[in-house]
Amino acid sequence: MLNWNGALDQVFTTAHELGHAYHNTQLGRRPAMQRDVPMALAETASIFCETLMMDAALVAADGADRLAILDLDLCNATQVVADIHSRVLFETAAFERRASGPLSADQYCELMHQAQIASFGDAVQRDTLHPYMWAVKRHYYTNNYYNWQYTFGQLFGLGLFARYRADPDTFRAQYDRMLGRAGSDTAAQLAAPFGIDLSDIAFWRSGLDVLRDRIRQYDDAIAAR
Repeated sequence: MLNWNGALDQVFTTAHELGHAYHNTQLGRRPAMQRDVPMALAETASIFCETLMMDAALVAADGADRLAILDLDLCNATQVVADIHSRVLFETAAFERRASGPLSADQYCELMHQAQIASFGDAVQRDTLHPYMWAVKRHYYTNNYYNWQYTFGQLFGLGLFARYRADPDTFRAQYDRMLGRAGSDTAAQLAAPFGIDLSDIAFWRSGLDVLRDRIRQYDDAIAAR
């Protein structure tokens, strides 16, 4: 699943894939017909494992190392939260337009360009946008709206991590049960034992607040140099 040369990003990619592996150990205890996990939950364990690694790394690191870890984390979060939002906007617009007939490459590029502007706003220079992203990402050619579960997994994983830090011992048993039942229960049913209401926008904002705090830490680290 990955190449390895010891680089920092590969450490977290390894943690990500180990999260998938651990999820499969819990699914393996269920009947075969209950092991097919929906897209909404496919990335929960992997991103939770990444979050565990990130938290441990930030505790252990200082100075330039801590800054590098925060930089990598925020780059990844930008992709998961902002870039993937643009992909959802693009697919929504593309399906709406495609219902009226075929689209040219230039038309797809324009839809992608507008989606990226809507997602990134003034945070990114317009001449650095990537209108051909629709052509280079294979995800568009597998499942419709393939990308959004990374955002779900990121914010759901951050919410789960907050519960883990509050009560690690109780969390572990609940977490294993949740992973094992990911192929049979709905996301809302799986979240409920943790006191999480997926219909409450405040829960999703709390995940974004974690990222805002890391931005603050990053700014403070830059200012202290």
